[in-house]
Amino acid sequence: MKERSMPFQFKPDPDQDNLVIRPGMSAQQKGWIRRKQIERSQSARAQEAEEARTFERIRRRSEMSLSQGLRKYRGRRELTQDQLAEELGCSVRAYRGYESGERDMPSSLLLQILAREDVDMHDLLNVRRDPVWAETRDMVIDRYNEAMALLSQHDLYLAVDAEAPARRIAGEINELGAEQTTSIAMRVEEEWLHLDRWYQAGGWGWDGVEDLWKEQQEEERRAERRARDAKRRDHG
Repeated sequence: MKERSMPFQFKPDPDQDNLVIRPGMSAQQKGWIRRKQIERSQSARAQEAEEARTFERIRRRSEMSLSQGLRKYRGRRELTQDQLAEELGCSVRAYRGYESGERDMPSSLLLQILAREDVDMHDLLNVRRDPVWAETRDMVIDRYNEAMALLSQHDLYLAVDAEAPARRIAGEINELGAEQTTSIAMRVEEEWLHLDRWYQAGGWGWDGVEDLWKEQQEEERRAERRARDAKRRDHG
């Protein structure tokens, strides 16, 4: 009786890059290559989908910015960039940089916009609000108001100098049912000591910051005039 020969056993290379079916290949080789082609195609589609999701996340996060919030705020008030820059007391060039995201906006200008009370901080920064229990939110607001009242009893250069310390104190609210929240009076005294040391060391308060900012704005305007004069001389 004639002994039957064993069928050819194909041993694929898992790292093979060239997945091309050529004449003369066995059925095993062709089948393995087709399966690998399908697997790689599915992997490529999955990678493309993940890259698209990542791009969308980055796009959405890029929209959550001050520059986007400024554009929405200006559009809602139907103002031009020139008009809003004039209202804020800054140069048009500087404002355009804030709205494009190319320049950092001074906190004094942010406070100036928020002082109008026609825009919320979350809307201006174009960020989503965190879900907060109404009771917790009320406790934070009450704590902030009490801290501001106590800080205002001290010898502040400006009332706005108490804003940052009061926000820090208000932000120390524990979740409802948690351990006792830090004492407002005690924290106010701690924050005032830091603020007073800053005053004694020559700190200006917000009035000094405003003066410095105005000097910087004036220097920018002088630089713009010098650049325009130089351009005219070059063309002349």
